[in-house]
Amino acid sequence: MADEDAQQQADELCALQAIFGEGFVQVLDAATWCMSIPEPEAQPHITLRVHLPATYPSQHPPVFELSCDILSSGQLGELAAELEALFAPGEVVLWQWVEHLKERWANLAPQPAAEDAAAAAGAGAGADADAALAAELQAAELSECGDEAGAGERRQRQARGLAAGDPELERALAEVAETVVHGEPFTERRSTFQAHVAPATSMKHVEALMELLLQNGKIRAATHNIMAYRIEQPDKQTFMQDYDDDGEAAAGGRLLHLLQMTDARNVCVVVSRWYGGILLGPSRFAIINNTARQLLEACGYIAGKDGGGGGSGSSKGGGSGKGKKR
Repeated sequence: MADEDAQQQADELCALQAIFGEGFVQVLDAATWCMSIPEPEAQPHITLRVHLPATYPSQHPPVFELSCDILSSGQLGELAAELEALFAPGEVVLWQWVEHLKERWANLAPQPAAEDAAAAAGAGAGADADAALAAELQAAELSECGDEAGAGERRQRQARGLAAGDPELERALAEVAETVVHGEPFTERRSTFQAHVAPATSMKHVEALMELLLQNGKIRAATHNIMAYRIEQPDKQTFMQDYDDDGEAAAGGRLLHLLQMTDARNVCVVVSRWYGGILLGPSRFAIINNTARQLLEACGYIAGKDGGGGGSGSSKGGGSGKGKKR
């Protein structure tokens, strides 16, 4: 059990770094971590210092300390009680604690915390490509192979078939079929992950992307197709946003959180996972977010090493060669 606890702790650290950025968790030693909520640079902020006992998460919760210059001891005590109530033996809890503190901070801070202020830095998933499945995925085109003109006609016929009786959805399907980009598959301990990205300026685009992806037998057979979207509204100050876990509890919310933290706009991202029979634990969340992040960066929706991001994608999601248009 001790080895399993240690592995879950290591996986949880990777997941936190992938979701919130490399610098979010300050590792003081192997069992002592420190986090600042809503983010390290924010002033003021809540400091969450945790010590992970050898029996976490199988039996005991982390031992923790909360501090904040502007909160009373009564407020900190109330927060501590709320965190304690979230722990269930056998389940890692730090992501829930951080999210809970972020939500409470929005009400406790002198000014609301800016949800989209932080830039996320992805952690490497360390996954190797699964050549056989990659070949299958690349061969399973969303439209039949052929010259560009013929392929365009086929996409139009497909859109008309899927959206019979709904002209608006038909137009959205035709647009998404031209702009959707598919990332390279990655495999970690026999589970394979693949991201799909398309521009989205309306709910019809979101519906169209899911309709189109699920016409692909391989994608339809995925264990989970986790989706999140974020669409800027006309006032330029609010967003229409939501997610779908598709059975992978909490994965959709984390994917949406990635879009929020990186200020990705007018985009829908889907990560397909084919389960390979080996439980990955919390590291699956890091892999899902990294798979999405890499394709979003390649398509220009979020800033990568060369800058950019925060817009509606480069070349309508055409990417920089790391993904494939189909």
